[in-house]
Amino acid sequence: MAERKFKLPLGSTQLDVTEVNITGRTEGVSEYQLEDGSVIRLAVAPTQVIRIDGAFDNEGNPTYIVRHGTVVTTISAPQSVRRQ
Repeated sequence: MAERKFKLPLGSTQLDVTEVNITGRTEGVSEYQLEDGSVIRLAVAPTQVIRIDGAFDNEGNPTYIVRHGTVVTTISAPQSVRRQ
């Protein structure tokens, strides 16, 4: 699919941006042990990537806005916190 250009409202201004399709991915997950004994896994799932036209970092790389969701999976939980 072709890149799509549009204006993105940001406060009192409008940014010229380009939506860039995701064509591949390598996902990383993080696991956390909680005080109650549970273990959860978190992953970020991007839903949209937008490049800000004409905006670059100090090394000349383009600047992106990433819209995303967070996926939380319970890996294990002790019986004391499970539904009976």
